[in-house]
Amino acid sequence: MRFLSFLFVGFTFFGWGQKSVYLHLNPKVNGVDLVLNTNYTALDNIVFKLDHFNYYLSNISLTHDAGQQTNLYGDIYLVEPENHTFLLGNFDITNIEQLDFTIGVPKPYNIQSGSAAQDISLYPETHPLSFQSPSMYWGWQSGYMHMIIGGFSDSQTDGTPDAYFELHNLGNNNQQLVSLVITQTTTSESQIDIYLDCNVEQWIKNIPLATVGVLHDESGINQTILRNVQNQPVFTLAETASLMENNLINFNAWVVNQDIYVNYKIINEVVICQLIDESGRIIQTQENNGGNGSFTLTNQKSGFYFLRLGDEKGNLIATKKLLVP
Repeated sequence: MRFLSFLFVGFTFFGWGQKSVYLHLNPKVNGVDLVLNTNYTALDNIVFKLDHFNYYLSNISLTHDAGQQTNLYGDIYLVEPENHTFLLGNFDITNIEQLDFTIGVPKPYNIQSGSAAQDISLYPETHPLSFQSPSMYWGWQSGYMHMIIGGFSDSQTDGTPDAYFELHNLGNNNQQLVSLVITQTTTSESQIDIYLDCNVEQWIKNIPLATVGVLHDESGINQTILRNVQNQPVFTLAETASLMENNLINFNAWVVNQDIYVNYKIINEVVICQLIDESGRIIQTQENNGGNGSFTLTNQKSGFYFLRLGDEKGNLIATKKLLVP
């Protein structure tokens, strides 16, 4: 019989002091979760909707345990509306005090003259710097697009988004640094989670979406929207981050013949169980209205996965990593 119980990464592979550190970048508009092709109201009271919103995140630095630093400067992540949870690694960390990161592709990787640059076709197809849909690459000379956003905005002020817009910004001097004092969530003895909100309405502040049309460049409005990352509260600590601890009473998961079985007892009512692969993609979602119950996720492919339990408001309660052999 093929059977493997869930694995705590920090405990099993890396010893007692190691913890798995996850970063969650939840896309929000006016405090609610972003859903593509859904109408929202911008800060200028103009209705808009998005059909794509992707950006690169890189040069992460964790300040922890009274000023120590752990730098992840070689890691690059592609953040998408449905893929915004990332395992940063396993570290000997107790308390994270500050998070620094860059929005955009770092200069060494960005254009032909970069010290670590290589042709896009040489990256594995699963690599963030490989080909993407929609494209995040503008060419060997111009490099990558640090952030792309597109959709429709209301040019008639009648509440219906009708004017197409597309801002795809690039440039080897437009990367933006973000520095945040944070409150971590200690999910378990072997896991730390950092929960941030990405506030789209702040990122598009002062951008006239109804009239910009299609712009692929590194100056003007495309430069302004990137600078909003520093000038506006685009990234903020999730209000519920410190409240997500200690909700778990019991949470078990195991694998039998490619099927994943989950049972739990949570203080808050659980309504969602998500299975996520190592790239952050949501593979399967199930709903359950009880705070004491079970899920079964059948016929999964071999590989490492993350199980995420969430409450009725969409807040994450607990996660585990497991292996389907």
